[in-house]
Amino acid sequence: MVEPEKIAEGVFRIAPGRSNCYLLAGTDLTLIDTGMPGEAETIKAAITALGLKPEKIGHILITHGHLDHTGSLAELKKISGAQVIAGAKDAAYIQGSRKTWTMGREGFGGKIFKAVLFYMETFVFKYQPATVDMPCQGGETINCSGGIQVIATPGHSPGSLSFYHKDKKLLFVGDALSGADGFHLPQRFGCASYADALRSVENLTNLDFDTCLPGHGAPVVGTARQQMARLIEAQQAKA
Repeated sequence: MVEPEKIAEGVFRIAPGRSNCYLLAGTDLTLIDTGMPGEAETIKAAITALGLKPEKIGHILITHGHLDHTGSLAELKKISGAQVIAGAKDAAYIQGSRKTWTMGREGFGGKIFKAVLFYMETFVFKYQPATVDMPCQGGETINCSGGIQVIATPGHSPGSLSFYHKDKKLLFVGDALSGADGFHLPQRFGCASYADALRSVENLTNLDFDTCLPGHGAPVVGTARQQMARLIEAQQAKA
């Protein structure tokens, strides 16, 4: 079983596979992202280990429409009846009318990445679409877990969102940044628009937060805003 990792009071990281999910547990349950196809049972077991019921999830917030973040969405929505919140520009991918491998990726590396994704989505993983109940543009506030602000962070995907919990000073960024092998900016080959991705990260540094919770790798606790600002400064110095 995957052991949930406590990040802050009522906030847990669940890593069922190659990507992170996050659970906010208080008067209600909010899940952020849902891993790959076939990982719902692992996520449910981790929530149950906390003494909570997966059936009580009220909201599922999706940072972006890539398979490793939406793969178990349909099953988790089915057992909980949760309201699904996601970016309006990624909704077609989540709802199955478009394949995620068709999203733009930059450069030659992006073309190779798309070919790999085509193979995986066609022959390896079967994605079950799910309805997006609240397509967001950014600027909305979700009435869950004490209030979560929706921040548009396009770049990695056209409709990428970050989720900001102002009171807890937490920022859930999906793949706008990565915590895998150190805290760093997204890879160009993984982005639909690398220029937009960098602007999105720069905009995030204007928020007041201490902890950044990325879609891959370890959260950055305590000094996340300062570290993020340094990443942008270093990138600008190279440009």
